[in-house]
This record gives sequence, structure tokens and C-alpha cells, in this order.
Amino acid sequence: MSDTKIPLEYKVTVEKRAIKLVMLGDVLLAVLGLSFFYLTDSLAILMDGVYPFIDLLAGLLTLRVVSLMAQQASQAQPFGYAIFEPVLNFIKGVLILLVILVAFYASVEAILHGGRHIDAHIAVYYSVISSVLGFAMAYGLYRMNQTAQSSLIHVDLQGWLTGGVLSIAVGLSFGVAIWMEAIGHEEWVPYTDPVVILILIVLMLPIPLKILKENGLQIIGRTDDDRITDFLKTQVHQVFDAVAYLDIKIRYLQAGRMMYVQVYLQLDEQARFDLHQQDDYRDRLYHHLKQTYDYLSLDVIYTAQPIWVMRSIGEEHAEPLKTEN
Repeated sequence: MSDTKIPLEYKVTVEKRAIKLVMLGDVLLAVLGLSFFYLTDSLAILMDGVYPFIDLLAGLLTLRVVSLMAQQASQAQPFGYAIFEPVLNFIKGVLILLVILVAFYASVEAILHGGRHIDAHIAVYYSVISSVLGFAMAYGLYRMNQTAQSSLIHVDLQGWLTGGVLSIAVGLSFGVAIWMEAIGHEEWVPYTDPVVILILIVLMLPIPLKILKENGLQIIGRTDDDRITDFLKTQVHQVFDAVAYLDIKIRYLQAGRMMYVQVYLQLDEQARFDLHQQDDYRDRLYHHLKQTYDYLSLDVIYTAQPIWVMRSIGEEHAEPLKTEN
């Protein structure tokens, strides 16, 4: 992590700028895809042209979500708007999956009915232009996300990078179609487009499934990232190293960029640890974690009764584990 912390306001500004860049790229790719579909009658190109329209609508919603997440929690919204981020990413994953399924159905139908006749010569030009656009957008988003550090931008970056790679694959397939036509195997050319679509589907399918899994787990409140768990344990033990606690438990929930952390600290009943000291250590831990998590909600619960520590991790009937300092 860099020694210089990027201000949150600047991160949000860069994030909104990146979202607007994605929307501009969506417009360009949609116009490009639909125009070349009209010229070539290629379903592979049509799929490239339809999805940006869907992503453009999602981009408008994303701008609103980013603005909401910058707001603080309130009485009406006690945990803020953090859950909107994984929900939005989940919706994007569903949309990508729907586009893939529609393309799969259309390709299978085309193969069963003699393929699709396309103008492969013109389609090659599309693949070159769209791949350049995809890689340029991916690079631009990568640079901007070095500052924004946004999962929303990361999802879009993956989409553009994948699109660039797939456009190259489509271009190569059209090249194969031109070659087959040149050597006298015109009968196979109509099958090139639907077969390419099926190959692209196999390559693309893991992307929406990964997006759905990661964000779906956040929506239902499940956490299973060992790296985050180890990091939080290290930070908590560093801060409370001088405290003679009997047991300590940590639990967290990540929802998009928002991190909810609860620390349960069991102290000896005779321990001299007044409210001022409790607040001081809570404040130290908050500022430690704030260096990593811009959107942080922290609770530190002090107790002399082990039952509350055990209940925090669902082990109400277990014996507490004492920790040596």
C-alpha cells in the first residue's frame, strides 16, 4: 500500500469519470456493432452490439449508486447504501448471462437450419476496430481504477478486456471463413459464425458466473476470504497487544466497498480498563483499519462474560479459548 493515502472524495470523482467513460465506450461499440451487423448479417457482431445498450442503462444506474454510497448512514438507512454495490454487480452478471444464453439459442438454431450467410471480408474490419477499442478502454479503466479502487470499475474492466480478446478471436474465425471460401469449401462458410458464437460462449461463461458468485455471497452476508480474515486479526492484535484480554473474536461482513467489523474483547472482571481507555483503543483500531477501508463501520464490544464472545461467532455452548499476550 502506498504511503500517501488517496482522498476519498478524489476516488469518487475518478470513479464517476470512469463510469462516464464506460458509457461513452458503450455508445461507440453499440453503434459500431449494429452498423456492421447490418453490413455482414453476423450474429457474433450483433451480440457485441446489443450488450453495450444493456450496459449503458446499467451505467446510468451505477452513477446514481456511487452518489448514494458516498452518503453517510442515517436513521432511515442505518447501514448506508453499501449493499447497492454488490446488488448492481449481480444484476450486471445476470444481464451478461442472459445475453450469452440468447446467443447460444440463436447459434444452435442457425446450425440446425444450415448456418448463417455472412460477409466475412467486411466483418474482419469490425474485429480490428472493436478489439482496439476494447483494449484501449480496458487500459484506461485500469489506470483510473488504480486511483478509484472500485469493484464496479473492476467488473467493467474485465468486460472490456474480455471483449477485446474475443474480438480478435472473431476476426481470426472470419479469416478462416475467407480462407475456406478461397479453397473451394463455400459450403462450410455459413457455419463459421454460429460455431464461433458457441466457442465464445464457452470462453465467456466463467465471467458472469464468477461475478454472480462473488457478489451473491456478499448479498446473502457470507464471508470466506482468508486474506481479509488474517489481515483483520493482525491489525486487531497489534492494537490490543498491550491489553491483558482473556479472549478476543473478530467477525466482519463486506458489502461492496463497505466493511463492517465487530471485535469482541473479553476482559478479566477485576481489570482496570475504564471508558476512556476503551474509547482510546477503539479509536486506534478505527484509524488503523481506515488506512485500508475508506468505507468502514466498526464496533468494539468489551465484556467480562465469555458467553458474549462465544455468541459472536455462533459458539454459545463452546468453551472460550484464552489467548496469551
